[in-house]
Parts: sequence; C-alpha cells; structure tokens
Amino acid sequence: MRLKDKVAIITGGASGIGKAAADRFGQEGAILVIADMSPANIEAALSDLTPKGYRAIGQVCDVSDQSQTQVMAAEVVRQLGRIDILVNNAGISRYRPFATATSEDWDAVLNVDLKGVFFCSQAVAPQMRAQKYGRIVNISSALGTGAAPHGTAGSPGGSAAYASAKAGVGMLTKTLARELGPDGVTVNCVAPGTFLTGISSSTRTPEQVQEHLDYRKKTVVLGRIGTLEELANTILFFASDESSYVTGHTLHVDGGRSDRM
Repeated sequence: MRLKDKVAIITGGASGIGKAAADRFGQEGAILVIADMSPANIEAALSDLTPKGYRAIGQVCDVSDQSQTQVMAAEVVRQLGRIDILVNNAGISRYRPFATATSEDWDAVLNVDLKGVFFCSQAVAPQMRAQKYGRIVNISSALGTGAAPHGTAGSPGGSAAYASAKAGVGMLTKTLARELGPDGVTVNCVAPGTFLTGISSSTRTPEQVQEHLDYRKKTVVLGRIGTLEELANTILFFASDESSYVTGHTLHVDGGRSDRM
C-alpha cells in the first residue's frame, strides 16, 4: 500500500474531486481526514467511506478562515499524532459576466480558492517540518493556465475570479516548494481539465452543463471527459513517495486540451 498509515487531510473531501481522492487514498491505506464546512456533508461522506474499511475522521473547517485552519491542524495532530499529506482541494466558483461581477463575487472565490490554500498549507507546515516529511498537493484548474475561447457565463471574462485564483495557486505552489523543500516537504499542483462534479452545475442549468461538456470534448485530443478516478490517481502520485523527487510542479490532467497546447 502506497499510503499505509499516512495521515491525509483532504479539504473539500466530502464531495467531488476531494471525495474521489479520499476513496483512492483509502484504498492505499491512508488515515483520512475529511475536512469540509458542512457537518452533514462530512457525515454523509464518512458513511460512504468507513464501510469500505477505511480509517477516517471528519473535521469541520472553513479554509478561508485562518484561525479555523490552525485549529484543524492542531486537532488532527492531537487525534492522530502527525500530518503526512494535505490535499488543498476545497474550492468554489462564481461565474459572472465581466461587466456585472461584484466585489463580493471576487472576494468569495479568492478567499476560498487561493487564500484557503495558503492558510491550510501554513497550518500544517510546522508539523510537517518537525517530521521532516510532508506532501502538499494543490488543486488548480485548466482555467488557471490560459484563457479559454469559450466564454463562461456569457462573457469571455466570466471566469475572471476563478481563473485568477487558480493561476495564483500555481505560483503559490512554486513559492511553497521553495519554502518547505529544505525540510523534506514537497509541494505540487494538479491542474484538472473538465470533470463532472458539483461545481460544474453550481452556476449552470442542466442544459448549460451538457453544452459545456459537449464543447469541452471537442477541445481535448482524447475526445472525452475525464473520470474522477483518473484524476484521483494523479493526486495519489503526488501524495505518495513515487513523486519524492518532484516539487514545485504543476501537472495538467486535461486529456490534452488543444486550446492549451
């Protein structure tokens, strides 16, 4: 087992990409910490994961609140003794036409998608440094690597806040890799292309979701939408010792996006 007895915090771990990663980590023997804002979502995730024989606990945390991330890290150390892996997956989107996007829209996205990555990494770093070991995996997005020609929310700038936050995650990955590398902590980033998750429909109608998926299939050289299992396998690589000599790297998991190649 590649993660046997490793303690892994997964933010946004109660659904979507986070839950898929938790499931994959559980298969590899990790001790899971499902971090989410909603106690009900955590309980639902644990009810799915623990019957599979995975060791898992929940931790309520708003990643945009620095004090809550510090409490989360301290509580995990108190209960489990160490922190080996952090997957910074929690994220939100608020796609709005450029002309009508508000300050509140911008702040909401940046607070979770970028500040949350920083706060959680900052919270776990002392324990990882003390251990001289750690794996931090940040989840970015293809939208953080270049402006897509297909307008989001009816405007080419409709994904401005989300794309800016995710681009920031890529640079944050590099700076944290420099900061933590001397203490045996690697920091890497996964930039997913199109995957069907709850966030896909958070600001779209079912018809818009289908239109989005149909369009994206045409932009990837593999001609299909990825599966969450495929994405979880990539996250597992960075969380495991198989990537022990890789840090500060962003890996695109996007089926070969032709508008990025």
